[in-house]
Formats: sequence, C-alpha cells, structure tokens
Amino acid sequence: MSHHFDNTEGREDGRVDLLDLYVFPGEQPDTTVFIMTVNPDAGLSSQTTFRGEGLYEFKIATNGDLIEDIVLRITFGEPETNNKTQPMSVRITTGGKAKSGTEGDILGEGRTNQVIALSNGGRAWAGLAADPFFADGEALARFLKSLLIEKRFDRQAFEAPSNFFNQRNVTGIVLEVPNAIFHSQKIDVWMTVSLYGHAPLIQVSRYGTPLMTHVFLQTTEHKDLFNQTHPQEDRTNFADLISSFVAQTVQTAKTSDDPAAYGQRIANTLLPNVMSYHVGTVASYDFDSRNGRALRDDVFDVVVTTLANTPLTDHVAATNRYQQHFPFLGEPYLEEEQKDLPKLIDR
Repeated sequence: MSHHFDNTEGREDGRVDLLDLYVFPGEQPDTTVFIMTVNPDAGLSSQTTFRGEGLYEFKIATNGDLIEDIVLRITFGEPETNNKTQPMSVRITTGGKAKSGTEGDILGEGRTNQVIALSNGGRAWAGLAADPFFADGEALARFLKSLLIEKRFDRQAFEAPSNFFNQRNVTGIVLEVPNAIFHSQKIDVWMTVSLYGHAPLIQVSRYGTPLMTHVFLQTTEHKDLFNQTHPQEDRTNFADLISSFVAQTVQTAKTSDDPAAYGQRIANTLLPNVMSYHVGTVASYDFDSRNGRALRDDVFDVVVTTLANTPLTDHVAATNRYQQHFPFLGEPYLEEEQKDLPKLIDR
C-alpha cells in the first residue's frame, strides 16, 4: 500500500514491487519530475538495490489514446559486493518503438546514489530513501474487513491513527525531464516493471493511481491481472468489479440514493488507471483536482472518501522526511532509527 506487496512476483522479490508514482513540476524551469518507488520496507523486508533483470519504465501517452508514445526506460547492472551502488542507464524511446522492448536512445549513464546529468538537459537519481507514502494500513484492513466480511460500514476503524509506513525505507527512481519532449499540454502516465534477459519480456507490476489494488481489487487473481495488463484493458477487466464493489459500499454506508449509478461513475473515473497531468501546472491529487501527484498529497483520505461517498480520514499526516531540492525523496532512515521495527513481511 499504496501498492506495497500487491503482486505475486513482488511478494517474492520487492525489487519488482511497484509502490507509488508521483508526477509534478520540476525544480528546473519547464521540466517535469517522475518518481517511482519500489522495494517496500527496504533493508528489512526487501533489498536495497534494483534488479539487474528488471526493466523499470515510465510510460507516457500524449494524445489521449492511452497508447504510450514516450517511454523512459531505466535499467541497472548488478550491484557491487558492498551493495552500495550499481550501474544505471536511462533511455528514451518514442513512437512505435515505445510500445514494448528494452531499447532506446541513451539519455544518461552513471551509478545509483548519485545525480546523473541527462543529455536532454534533465537529470536522474536512484537509490535508498525514506518511504514517502503515509497512511494507516492496519485501519484500512479493519475497514475493508467490516465491509467485505461483516457487511457493515465501520467509521470507527480510523479512530486510532498510526502511520503504518513511519520510519520505513524504499528505493526510488527520480527523473526530471524537459517539458519539450512531450509536445502536448496534457499527458497520461503509468509505470511498469518487467523482467527480461533469460526469457521473453514479462510485465510483472503496473501502477497508475494510488491504492487501486488494495482498495478496489479484492483478490490475488484480480491484482495479478491488473499488474500484468495494459490500461487499455482496464474497463473490460475491472469496470463491473469496481462499480459493484463501490455500489455495495455506499449501499452499506447509506451514502447514496442510487448506489449503482454512483458505482458506475467511480469506475469510469478510475479507469483506465493512469495518472493524468497538465504539463507545467501545480500537481495535486485531492478532492477537487486529480492532476499529477505531489509527495505530500494525502491520497489515502481522497481514495477512501471517494469509495464511501462520505468524508473519511485516517488522521495521518505527511512526515517531514522530504528534500526541498532534487531528488526530493527524503534521506533513508538509519539502522539505529529502525532498530525496534519489525519486518512488514517475511519473504
């Protein structure tokens, strides 16, 4: 959560478990930042490096047809024996070649934990960082249990706030690229991780907007299907499932006069599951505007309120573990800061 531990391959290897996507204006003029996080609970439950056979991609559609015509591809070499750094390459591919594959024009090469200057005037960074996501994951589990098993609407599930992700680390990939590459004022963005090398390219994780899999998809089979497919397939695969779940929720909560219509409206809003952003504008994922996503946006409250059609909050606020300047992600928590933390998952 946001998509932590949500796919079969990712539960076995956190290096290919996509967590969160952020899109917002860059620090340099006329640029956009893309942030991808992976490796939930890095250093305790997951590794602190990226997978050498992993293809990490930001996919961008610029003309509203949900066909990626720009892909930013990041790959890594094997880490050094001390696991401190590993080689990193950033490529860009456009047009028909953007649909699939591992090739692309090199924008920059370097190593993790250092800022890499890109040939198009942008920059890149990847490494260990504090998890920017904040939410009460245990409260969400209680809330969903009450809905799905006990068939009741439990507002009290959120009354004892606790940030489930406090003092946890992740690994992150941060790109800042010139807006000129888009040739469009509006972009639709999603990200994927695929495996390649010893077998055909296989997509194992996908992410568009926050909490899709943990809130709206209830089975492992549906979560895996989401992670392995393309946004163009979302309405066929998930519209009925999501609309019926949302309708059931608002009927239980008694927050809509027409639960079926509300469920259909939310399914249409969520699908296809991509993050839309008007280039050069302030990013905000909140109740009034879903335009990219900033690091401090309280997406949990937005999503559960949308689900229930009534104001809900987990009372958890963002930490101050961010940086004001590139690469924006906060410094990772040190071993002594985590000495009393249990693992979130045993692999």
